[in-house]
Amino acid sequence: MKSGVIYIELDKMLKSKKRSLYWLSAHAGVPYPTLWKLVKKESQRSINLEVLSRICSALDCSPGDILVYEENEVDSAIKNLVKSRDKEEKKKKGKA
Repeated sequence: MKSGVIYIELDKMLKSKKRSLYWLSAHAGVPYPTLWKLVKKESQRSINLEVLSRICSALDCSPGDILVYEENEVDSAIKNLVKSRDKEEKKKKGKA
């Protein structure tokens, strides 16, 4: 089963700012092919933090405006396991 994914929704931010990838490339100093790969979900693997910083500066946004986390069943199970262990630890500390 595939783990949750963080998507880069750069295309939505560009549309909301009425800007193009060409504009962003010129103003952020990031090569166009790099930005193009970030727009395509199929080719998103990672993002360099310096590139993310330049994109956010040029678009006057924060990383949370373009990064979206999609949780799946495995992630939900992990989250519930952690919560249950935290509750157990609190109970043990309360009894001690």
